Amino acid sequence: MTTRFVKYGVSLYSGEVRSRRRGIAAVVALSALVFAGSAQACSCAPRNPVDALSRADAAIVARLVKVVPRGSLRADYRYRVRRVYRGARMIDRGETISVRSARRAAACGLPRRQGHAVGLFLARDERGHWTAGICSTISPRRLWQAARQGYDRPRPGAQANCAS
Repeated sequence: MTTRFVKYGVSLYSGEVRSRRRGIAAVVALSALVFAGSAQACSCAPRNPVDALSRADAAIVARLVKVVPRGSLRADYRYRVRRVYRGARMIDRGETISVRSARRAAACGLPRRQGHAVGLFLARDERGHWTAGICSTISPRRLWQAARQGYDRPRPGAQANCAS
C-alpha cells in the first residue's frame, strides 16, 4: 500500500508528511491549552423576580465598593447598601456588607464594576456569610417592581439556578 503513495512521490512516513503531522499535533495541543481556561461558563436559568425575592434571605440595592480575594476561587465583594427590600432586621441602609462569591464571571462570580448600583438576592451560608452570584443579580428598577408586587406568595419550582 505504501508503494502506491511512493510512486507519486509521497510516503506516509516521509519527512514532509511527518513534519506536517507534528505541526498539526502541536496546533491541536496548544489550542487545548489556550482554551482550557475558558471551558467554564456560567448559565442562569430564567426566574421570576417576585419568586426570587420571596425565596431570598435578603434583597438589597447596593453599590460595589471593593473586591477582596479569598484564595484562588472565591472573593468577598464589599457593598454599600442603598435600599433594603428584604432582610431589614439583618441589614441596615448605609451599612457596608460583605458578600461571598466566585472570583471569576465564568464561574458565576458577581460583577466587578465599582460604584454601579445593582440589585442582589442574598442567601446565608452555613457559616452565616452572605452569598450571591451573577444569577442573583437584578436591575434596581426590576427589584423595586418585584417588591411592589409583593413577595409573600412563593411559587413552586421558581428559584435562581446557576450552573457552571
